[in-house]
Amino acid sequence: MFELQPITNPGQKMVSLAEAHAEDFVSRAGQHDQDRTVAFENFEAIKSSGLSGCAAPVELGGAGMSSMHDWMVCMNRLGRGDGSTALAFNMHMNRTLGLTRAWKSSRATGNEAREYRSAELLKRITSGDLIIAVANAEPGADIRTSSTEAKKTVGGWLLNGRKTFATGSPAAGALSIRCKFTNDSGEVRLGAAIVPTDRDGMDIKGNWNGMGMRGSGSHDVVFTDYFVNDEELDDIGPFGRFNAPMLSVASGSNLGLAAVFLGIAEFAHQTIVDSIKDRGQTRHPMSQFRVAENEVDLATCIAMLDYSGRNVDEFYHEFSAVSPSNDKALLQLKDTQSTKLVVNKKAVDVVDRCMALSGGAGYLESNVLSRLYRDVRAGPLMQPFAANKAYEFIGLVALGLDPSEEMIF
Repeated sequence: MFELQPITNPGQKMVSLAEAHAEDFVSRAGQHDQDRTVAFENFEAIKSSGLSGCAAPVELGGAGMSSMHDWMVCMNRLGRGDGSTALAFNMHMNRTLGLTRAWKSSRATGNEAREYRSAELLKRITSGDLIIAVANAEPGADIRTSSTEAKKTVGGWLLNGRKTFATGSPAAGALSIRCKFTNDSGEVRLGAAIVPTDRDGMDIKGNWNGMGMRGSGSHDVVFTDYFVNDEELDDIGPFGRFNAPMLSVASGSNLGLAAVFLGIAEFAHQTIVDSIKDRGQTRHPMSQFRVAENEVDLATCIAMLDYSGRNVDEFYHEFSAVSPSNDKALLQLKDTQSTKLVVNKKAVDVVDRCMALSGGAGYLESNVLSRLYRDVRAGPLMQPFAANKAYEFIGLVALGLDPSEEMIF
């Protein structure tokens, strides 16, 4: 059968760990879905096995896994076990790879403070002490903007605002956040920070009540005069405009997200194929036709993700020493957005066919297809960008227009 496969030695190690975890996670995914609880034991297992630190440099205790393609394959395998855990872990992997890039670039440029800060976080990750969640989403904002604001105070900044969809936040020791701030020159800028969850002024609301991904812990987070040290806040560019580093990070995270939903669809497909065989319905023409449709759609998704993963790896390798131009980064994200759109849509189609093939059984909450049917529907909503905005972005870039000027927040 078609299947995504890792292409590097560190990636092979990482994917093997993910496959073992997926076999374990699936045994309790249904219960956590029914109870709407975060599988804390899954995150403890991920930390204990070393999977959480695979993307950190070997010098800091990691496995040196730097391939976006292989990160994607890892997410695919975890998605087959428990979509909620995989979705949260994808956020952690995104930040681990970002910290690794920050550590390497800081060493190259002599930024000792940033190198030290990145190294300390990476060492906590590789020691099994830290999971990072991402709390960036806000109503009416996208990756260029934030209504959460940091205002200068002595020795740092006071952060105030509300984030939504902070996936995995209950299991995290730190959150990666974006905010707006005004620099010494009076310019409004976009800032980013990785900040601890046990500091005063942060309230993880515990209010997640989604149709699917019930165990993801995607709660709101409220910041009230939350103190951010000067050295924790990074300036990541002009407020309200896309820039190359931001776009480059989005290209990688998009593939990891899409791969999770492919994993959900693959597991649903295998579940229904086994069921059809067990029920002796393999000779029913419509069963054969629907199964064939799924096989073709899954093969399409795998081919697109495999190509896009290799392409993103080449993109990152080309710009390992310097940031890419905005034009190159826009084109790269256009391609990964296209892949993400196709994979998320086809993943939903595959699970829908599985539900139809199940008869009435899949409608029962006790049936695994009920969970998969709800979970896979989160795919088209994933930022950046959800489906409607993704089409807008792709069209603007393909027509040579600047999405910073044309896209409405």
